[in-house]
Amino acid sequence: MISIHALSKQYGKKILFENISLNINRGEKIGLIGPNGAGKTTLFLLILGEGEPSAGDIQVIKNIHTGYLPQESHFLSEHTVLSEIVEGDATISLLKKEMEKLEEKNEAGSKRYGDTLHTLEGLGYFELEHKAKKILQGLGFKERDFGRPIKQMSGGWQMRVLLGKLLVHRYDLLLLDEPTNYLDLNAALWLKDFLAGYDGTFIMISHDRAFLTDVTNYTLVLESGSFFKVRGNYEHYEQVKKERRIFLAKQYNEQEKKREQLEKFVSRFHAQPNKAAAVRSKRTALERLEENAVVLPPDPRESIHAFHFPQTRKSGYKVMALEKISKAYGEIQVYKDLDFEVFQGEKAVLVGENGAGKSTLLKILAGVVSIDSGERKAGYNVDIGYFSQTRLDVLHEENTVLQEAYSSAPGYMPEETIRTILGAFLFTGDDSDKKVKVLSGGEKSRLILAKLLIDPPNFLLLDEPTTHLDVDAVDALVRALNAYEGTILCISHDIYFVRSVANAVFEVKQGRIRKFPGNFDYYLEKQQQGEAAVESERKPRQTAAPEKRIDAAKEKAKEEERLRKEEAKKRKNHNAGIREKINALLKEKEGLAVEHYAKARALSNPHIFREEDTARDYGRRLKEIDKRTSEIAAEITILEAQLM
Repeated sequence: MISIHALSKQYGKKILFENISLNINRGEKIGLIGPNGAGKTTLFLLILGEGEPSAGDIQVIKNIHTGYLPQESHFLSEHTVLSEIVEGDATISLLKKEMEKLEEKNEAGSKRYGDTLHTLEGLGYFELEHKAKKILQGLGFKERDFGRPIKQMSGGWQMRVLLGKLLVHRYDLLLLDEPTNYLDLNAALWLKDFLAGYDGTFIMISHDRAFLTDVTNYTLVLESGSFFKVRGNYEHYEQVKKERRIFLAKQYNEQEKKREQLEKFVSRFHAQPNKAAAVRSKRTALERLEENAVVLPPDPRESIHAFHFPQTRKSGYKVMALEKISKAYGEIQVYKDLDFEVFQGEKAVLVGENGAGKSTLLKILAGVVSIDSGERKAGYNVDIGYFSQTRLDVLHEENTVLQEAYSSAPGYMPEETIRTILGAFLFTGDDSDKKVKVLSGGEKSRLILAKLLIDPPNFLLLDEPTTHLDVDAVDALVRALNAYEGTILCISHDIYFVRSVANAVFEVKQGRIRKFPGNFDYYLEKQQQGEAAVESERKPRQTAAPEKRIDAAKEKAKEEERLRKEEAKKRKNHNAGIREKINALLKEKEGLAVEHYAKARALSNPHIFREEDTARDYGRRLKEIDKRTSEIAAEITILEAQLM
């Protein structure tokens, strides 16, 4: 479909990528990953012909129908939600006008009319409305929204309309730039299932590892100005990357050991005339080593992984309680007589549709929004930290990034430690010296998040903390929050983040809250089973029963956690057995590769080649190795499919 040849792109002195060549083929569902600012969106614009490469070219097969979802878009349309999707496609609109003209001329029986009708049928026009409604509902629209004018909707909902339009119509290629950014968690889960079953071709930029793993079959990595394409989803890419680094580290260590031996020899014997020839030989070997030196690039994640955030002071068991609280915005009643409690050690996610009141609940708990009635009670020793994409006024504009981060440090903290934390949130090199006032909204959000974790309070309220982070930064945040000893309540559309951090789920629906005392997979399982969950809202307390109710809830939660752990243990043991077999096969493959190299090298030696018997045996063995290598690859594929 697309052929990229010797492509380069730079802005001034900044080189995004250089001399890259690759093909995009039909049926490929590609996850495009790389650090923020590396040029992923630029590649999309070059494919669309909306930018000029610095060198090289992109060839797209003629008549390819490409759909593009940008990160942000001003969606100008006079249509309603449903009519935009059904009538808003340019190709369909032209064909319909063609039919209307033919009908006006009384040529509805003509071949041209029949061909136009056939083309519309091929584009699925006559099933569009049914398909559109189904997809819109998956993306979170209610039936009452179908007739709403698009221009009256917020930017986030307009982006959902644009995404729905791309999914309804038949495109040869979809370019999706962070498609989950404007979705709530439920809509993101629906989109994941939809794209997993999608039979077309797409390239998708995303920072959600779980999303990428579940929907892609290729991974395209943009790193240090180069692209490389890996067959397999994100999880497979991570495994390949890990193995490549282990192999590279092994080569690097062997090289450095050899370098040390050569340098020692030269240093020891360089002044001895009888060793002059040997010294020259060693110096030549050192020069060759430098020319073909193996470079082991530093792993930016190593320092992040080794870092441990400061401990928080321990709060009381009950961290926060809302008693009979009510909150309304004008005529919209968000909560009425709501009871809600959060306990120490809970790392919970709020789930529910957009507009259900999740952000309002976080703001009430943080104390940044007042309640109309009822009581908000913070527990003993509770320190609250609230993060929101819209709260950027807590930064000091004249500080540098480094100075602003230092302002949060509890007493003395080494500069290296501060820089490590900033690096985890994508502030590297000279970025730390930028003034806060020149940062973008996304950069300010990342800085606030970094400050929170330099001196973390014991109760974190996080509203979409991963939005401006890349894959590695999300991983760093997950590791930090898993090691964090306080209490967390968060909202996130990032499936990997939620699955990795949450040990409880609160479902917000129609002004009520239900508690699922288990991780996100447990919540999904209960949702599928349609079972009732433990409600977090408390009934009127007439007797001394609260302790009993809490104890009963705890016992039930313990039992469910035990069953979940038992299931996880079975799955882990099952996967460990398969991994062991895969590793054995990989080890065999590595041995065969070494043998193949040695024998192929030997056959290129004229002396060996003259020995017919040996040459014949080596040739036969090389064929056997090739055959066995193919068998190993097939066996590994079968085993990987059995992983749970």
